[in-house]
Amino acid sequence: MAGIGLAGLLRILPLAVVPALAAVCGNPSDKGKTQVGLSAPLASDVRGDVEVHILCGEDAAMASARAAIHRKTASSNGEAVLSCARALQEKLDKEAETGQLGYLPATMLDEGSKKERYRQLKTGGQYSRRAADHGRKEEYAEAIADLLRALLRANLDETARDKLMSTMQDFLKKAGKRREAAAKDGDLADLFDALDMEDDGKDNSDLDRAKLKRNYRELSVRYHPDKNPEAASRFNRIRDAYEILSDPVKMVLYDTGGMELVKKYEKDGDAEIDRVGPHESTADISLADAYKGLEKEIFVNRRVVCRGCRMSPNLPRCRRCNRCPGEMQQRQVWMDQHHYRVEEFEVPSDDKCVQDQQKIKIQIEKGVMHGDRMQHPYLGSQTPKKIPGDILCTVKVQKHPVFKRLGNDLMVDVHISLMEALLGFKRELEHLDGHIVHFGVERGDAILRPNSGLELEGEGMPLKEDPSSAGKLYIRFQIDFPQSLPDGSAGALEAAFKNLPGQGSRDLRVDTSKASKRRSEL
Repeated sequence: MAGIGLAGLLRILPLAVVPALAAVCGNPSDKGKTQVGLSAPLASDVRGDVEVHILCGEDAAMASARAAIHRKTASSNGEAVLSCARALQEKLDKEAETGQLGYLPATMLDEGSKKERYRQLKTGGQYSRRAADHGRKEEYAEAIADLLRALLRANLDETARDKLMSTMQDFLKKAGKRREAAAKDGDLADLFDALDMEDDGKDNSDLDRAKLKRNYRELSVRYHPDKNPEAASRFNRIRDAYEILSDPVKMVLYDTGGMELVKKYEKDGDAEIDRVGPHESTADISLADAYKGLEKEIFVNRRVVCRGCRMSPNLPRCRRCNRCPGEMQQRQVWMDQHHYRVEEFEVPSDDKCVQDQQKIKIQIEKGVMHGDRMQHPYLGSQTPKKIPGDILCTVKVQKHPVFKRLGNDLMVDVHISLMEALLGFKRELEHLDGHIVHFGVERGDAILRPNSGLELEGEGMPLKEDPSSAGKLYIRFQIDFPQSLPDGSAGALEAAFKNLPGQGSRDLRVDTSKASKRRSEL
């Protein structure tokens, strides 16, 4: 069957099978993603027995090898991996006879590309040599798959079997060391896996923290050493993963500097680790917003370190990433035998960054002042191996057409008529939050003069330190004098004013004696 291509298989299979085959792996996007319905158990080092599914484009050997080096299903037991591959191969052989699912792996690997080569080779030595070539390129899944194909051949010599198995064990060991190195270097996917979550690559501010906490509580109870003594290492892994993922600072430090940088931060805090400078932003609000308080969204353009793109730069989300700023260091440049100068140079970064517009929620407190600055820790720009910067948001309170702010107090100009100034009045004022303030002057209580006013306690701005208390509201009166008098009314007004104390006619000559005396005293 090694010489029959996929087109040949389509001609041999019963007609009823052809639509099923197209349905199983009919789209190019199915390759390496869609399960074809064939699976077998694998003894995993991480989770015990796991089920390994064949994906479109895979044979039994490739499916087993992929699972053997994947962080979730990894196995260092070569015999267990071979057992899984053999069980899958038996199901594939049965599928070739029945055509029930309509799936058979193609005879060519990477068909149509420059890397195209036959999946099945003639001798164990050919498999071994191709596996060694993959191993030199650190393509451990492909290397292990070729060794499994050799081990699955009938009538295999025992000596050849031992040699192939020993080589596979070596590749499994090297794959394990690479996983450990990736985790040490900051593979967040390993932490998400510990908490049964998928690393979607989003920024840490978009992390589903409710799910993170929920998974942590469930798993920590399930694997607590008091209930499950054999799961102590799993419990420690769950706890360590949660401590990092629940802390935005540790998450960035781990992603770019690994566990060593996290431990340094836990020991020394901000003292020994550089920080990114703050990101300045503004929030324009109304006086009513400052009076009532609110949660406001602002957009901040900042640099974000792309999670995992250093280790997997071919991910679709990494296409828009650029290299992060490098680390600045100093060096001596000798000008001659006795003189040198010190210059700064940049050490290129291996990490990827992207400019991102982030939506940040800020809490505007009641009574906030114009020019107040709010600090939002660690939400600013990021740089590898540094503590993320803060967002410093300056509040700008817009002027109000009616209310004027005087510190914690408010002032309003209210126009009243001359009659209201003399005889009293009642008014209503809609405050900044919509409640109604009633004020006025009872007839006979007082006569209002220009620029006189009222003082109302507790109707000013809320105090930022104590929002349950508030300043004063000053109501300043502007008296609108009539522009003219109606015909016939002057006499009546004159008579009325003559009866008021001090409101009669005055002498024509202005008494300046008192004013002269005051000047002489000065």
